[in-house]
Formats: sequence, C-alpha cells, structure tokens
Amino acid sequence: MDSQLPLVLALVAPLLGSCVTGDYNQTRVFQPVPADAVASLEVGRAGLEDALSGLGAPLQVIELGAGAALAWGWKESADWNITGSANIGSVRGRIQYADAALEFPGVVLFFDRSWTLVAKEEGFLSDLLLKPQLPRLVEGASGPAGDA
Repeated sequence: MDSQLPLVLALVAPLLGSCVTGDYNQTRVFQPVPADAVASLEVGRAGLEDALSGLGAPLQVIELGAGAALAWGWKESADWNITGSANIGSVRGRIQYADAALEFPGVVLFFDRSWTLVAKEEGFLSDLLLKPQLPRLVEGASGPAGDA
C-alpha cells in the first residue's frame, strides 16, 4: 500500500481545489396517448375525426402530397447531470456528464387525401419522422397515390 500512496495522492490532490455538483431531474412532456385508442383506429376505416377524438391534438402535422402524417409524442424520464471543475495552478478544467434522453416515444398516423387512415407506426418520433422515405399513401389496391 505504501508504494501506491504517491499515486493516490497525485490523483486526489487536484480534487482538493475542485467542485463537483450533480442533479437529478424527472421530466414529463405531454401525455402518453392511450394505447387502446391507437389500437382502435383501423387502417382503411378510421378517419381524421376518429384520430383526433381518441388521441387529441397532434404535436406535428406533415403534408405528404396526396395526404398527411400526424404525430403524437410524449416523454417521461429521469435524467442525471454531473459537473466537475478544478483549478490546477493557472489551468482550469471542467467536465460534464448528462444522461438525458432526447428521444420521444410516439405514434404517427398517415392519412390519404380523403383523410382515411392508411398506415400507423409506433416508436421514437426521431426514427419515424426522419426516415428517408415515409410510407407511400395507397388508394385501393391500384398503387401509390399521386405524390411526387
């Protein structure tokens, strides 16, 4: 142990003139949509009124040529944040760690031009809304609607 004492002192000495703070936050942004309300929306049968009455107002509406995508999202999380700073002579140092999640779980509903539900997807909104290609809106079984 005596041979490790200089190493321990070398590691601890800079901390003597330092400051370490931490905080814990619980965050709730918006309300989760009822899972049974999402499940009750049948693709090909449900309309915009059904979605709005069951899920409330969406966070985002995206026009998709011959239709639209409506997104609902929420976030409930517990986040840690630790910040440390130290002055060693004329040198100042600072380090920060945060585990805050930036992902919002949610649901996106896709509607055709007559506001009939043609697709629904659940997951993280960052994944669902930033996909290179959103699901194409379909009219009947003939093929994609006229979106460019």
